[in-house]
Amino acid sequence: MDNEYAFACDVELVYIHNITKGRTMEKESLEDIVNEDNYIKGKNFALHFLERSFKSAKQVVDKLTIKEFDIKTIDRVMEFLKQYDFINDKRYVELFIKEKINSTGKNKIKYTLLKKFLPKELIKDGLDTITSEQQFQVALKLGENKIITLAKSEKDSIKLYKKLSDYLARSGYEYEIIKEVLSKITNNDKVDDFEENSSFEKGASPFEVEVPSEEVYDKIYEIASKRYNILIKSESQKIKLYKKLGDYLLRRGFQWDQIKKVLRDLVKGIDDDTNEGR
Repeated sequence: MDNEYAFACDVELVYIHNITKGRTMEKESLEDIVNEDNYIKGKNFALHFLERSFKSAKQVVDKLTIKEFDIKTIDRVMEFLKQYDFINDKRYVELFIKEKINSTGKNKIKYTLLKKFLPKELIKDGLDTITSEQQFQVALKLGENKIITLAKSEKDSIKLYKKLSDYLARSGYEYEIIKEVLSKITNNDKVDDFEENSSFEKGASPFEVEVPSEEVYDKIYEIASKRYNILIKSESQKIKLYKKLGDYLLRRGFQWDQIKKVLRDLVKGIDDDTNEGR
């Protein structure tokens, strides 16, 4: 415009708004065109992102935010995606549970879904469809396979049962199901001795961890994103970028458990346990 570059514009909008050489346009008209162009780009980007696999609403919003689309554009894109059922958190929870139920317990499924900031009521409704018998049969199968491997190197029965129970607890199964699996596998042999001599306690679960609130996450994410955009200009190695960003956030006073989720979402392809020893 006026012989200078003004903005990028989708070719479709050029025809729709009759943008031609020599035409005089009002500022308001140009703003409408720019907003519409951003919407088209945001919508196309979101649809491409959703082609790979089904995503939650939060994942799509995060991706659009990283790409620096403005809030109004993101809201319009999300409204379009929901209207045509491209995103549906209820279906996402159902599909996730269906995929994980044959290898994972309810505790771990719940923890993973909470970390994705999906609505708690949808998570609860989805988990309520899982029966205790269903959980027991899967846990029993996993336990029978695991104990064969463990028995090759562990001959002490108490230690063997402890390792098996820890494995099932890490897989997300509750105390009563684990106890039932141990009883079934060992025909109740020495299970009482195991409970008396181990630290395996009723209700204990490695997934009973407080997930950072969405407000805290958003605050850290905002600060981390700004720093990330600076670091990425001079640092191309993801592992170094991850560590530098983590150190920066730690110096800002955030806890490592709060930082991990943000780092995983920002620095793709890096396990959030990279700096677990902090």
